[in-house]
Amino acid sequence: MILDYAGDDPNKNRMVSWFQMQLRAIGTCLNADLPEAALALIYSGIDTFGLLAASPTIQDASGDTFKQWCEKYILPRMRPVEGGPVNAIDLWAARCGVLHTSTPLSALERAGKAHQIWYYFDGKAGVNLIMNSAMPPLGIDIQNLALAFKEGGLACITDINQDATAFHAADARSQHFLRWGKHVG
Repeated sequence: MILDYAGDDPNKNRMVSWFQMQLRAIGTCLNADLPEAALALIYSGIDTFGLLAASPTIQDASGDTFKQWCEKYILPRMRPVEGGPVNAIDLWAARCGVLHTSTPLSALERAGKAHQIWYYFDGKAGVNLIMNSAMPPLGIDIQNLALAFKEGGLACITDINQDATAFHAADARSQHFLRWGKHVG
């Protein structure tokens, strides 16, 4: 199998190309009325950015890299729809629920360490009707989360580009991103 690479612009850095593709995919999902798919892309993107922005000694994305990135780049840009403000552990628990079970449920939420997140999108609500949680749910608007991800991603890339050590680490990590091209042979 040989790949005839016909992908992104070789003059752009891989982080920027990846981010542009993520934003396009998220926008496509939102425009197609697929909010849960958009959430999966946003949470996965936060995971990726968390690793890109992590210390050069960190090798793998983790709950810590996700939460640190959220604290710096997402939370300052978010507005809660219902309940109090969302914190990084709430988003980590929400990410675990959406990516692992397509639900708002997570071990952290069940243990009373995180709020369950209910989602709002285009006049509709994604809620858990069988809720039995120690903490009240918090509501967020998916479009606001998408905008916070976009703005946070732009700020993160700017920060990385201004620090030679951070850029070297993030650029090395981004070289492992999937490359998409035509299958030949």
